Amino acid sequence: MTTLDDVQDRLEQAFRGAERADDREIASRIRDEGHRLLFLLNGLVRATRLYALDNEALAGPASELAEVLADLVERLGMVQLVLVEDQAYLNDVRLRVRPLEQGVVDQLSADLARHEAGGLTFHQKLDSTSLKRLARTVSAPAEGPRPVASLRARIAEVGDVEVSGRWRFRLGEEESDGPLSHAEVLSRAEGAVRDTLARLAAGWMPNPLRIRRVVIDLVDVLRSRPDAAALAPFAGIPGTSERHLLSVCQLSLMLGYAIGLPDAALSDLGVAALLHDVGYLDSRDPLRHALAGTRLLLRQRGFSEAKIRRLRAVLEHHVDVGAGSPPSLFARILHVADEYDLLVAWREGGEDPVSPATALARMWAGRGTRYDPTILALLAQQLGLYPPGTLLDLTDGRAAMVVRARQGREGWARPLVRVVRDSDGTTPEGGVAIDLLAGKPEVQRVVEPAAAGSSVVAACRAALASL
Repeated sequence: MTTLDDVQDRLEQAFRGAERADDREIASRIRDEGHRLLFLLNGLVRATRLYALDNEALAGPASELAEVLADLVERLGMVQLVLVEDQAYLNDVRLRVRPLEQGVVDQLSADLARHEAGGLTFHQKLDSTSLKRLARTVSAPAEGPRPVASLRARIAEVGDVEVSGRWRFRLGEEESDGPLSHAEVLSRAEGAVRDTLARLAAGWMPNPLRIRRVVIDLVDVLRSRPDAAALAPFAGIPGTSERHLLSVCQLSLMLGYAIGLPDAALSDLGVAALLHDVGYLDSRDPLRHALAGTRLLLRQRGFSEAKIRRLRAVLEHHVDVGAGSPPSLFARILHVADEYDLLVAWREGGEDPVSPATALARMWAGRGTRYDPTILALLAQQLGLYPPGTLLDLTDGRAAMVVRARQGREGWARPLVRVVRDSDGTTPEGGVAIDLLAGKPEVQRVVEPAAAGSSVVAACRAALASL
């Protein structure tokens, strides 16, 4: 059995086992131990305000906390306690806290919030002495103009413990100051992706809540502006990992929404898309990076259905549907989104991209063998015959860039375009919008980026950047 087959087999076994009673018992035990960790840590923090670190009154709680932490590190590999508003999470599992126990969460949350912090991540077990020092550090007054930076510096002296910033969840029914713009969401998402990749490269598992939060924001903004996903390959800095991951994420969410996936599944799909190429951190070989990425993410022990879906998507996102055992749904979606982006996105100093219309036609030739035919048909339905980013020569002598696709039989081949070259060869300022659904002018031909002049390419980039 090959290494790839072995990993796939392990994932299949874990997925099948996720429904078994013994797995549920293990998950319940981890949740119970997380509950103990929360209460013991809060008690130790409060006790260090009353006693010196060498006082025997701290010995028992510190030793018990050390045992609980050691057990969780052994089971999970990384223990991440995050406090979000009135809730507590161990890794990405919410801890059940009874109403009478809520004060414990509030107390520890307030102690961390004083330092502008919202959680602690333990990358290895700590002895009782180190845990007493950590608790004393958390219980101490905040220091300096950036308290969280000061707390991180002091806790770094204790052991391999990471401090995360504060978090909050926006509920669906909550009033807000207004919806975030697409640009704001992308800026936050880019920072989260960059930080996630840096932490994975350094050997740390990142906070899953941050990456999931930006996916939820992307789902929200794409609902209000569904055309933004089609433009994703042309946003951001060409050639960067963040640009590619965010583009694949948005295209995947567009397809997942078109399929009718519920919000929870869309969130899982988006996280998988943002992590699908993490294997390049360990292997630059395009043929081996999927396996390398799966191994990287397997360092976070413990399995849930969401993690299994994510791991299978990372492992299988380059597997052709006609290659034998069909890849998972997430992997089939990622395969389509990933290769479309790779074909059409601009790359500084690299090969010229192909026109989105040409890319869609090339991929269509591989339906049923390379790509899931239903998902590929959905992509064509969402993007139209001439997807956004396609440069067209019109019958009146002008050149125009497609900026918005239309769905439906009448509008599928008649998108909204913006003029990037007049019939006399000059480049108009700002560009004139033309609705091809009106009938005149018509499309004469698709122009490949390599055949367009530099002034036209610059005008195309400007037109897309302004959207």
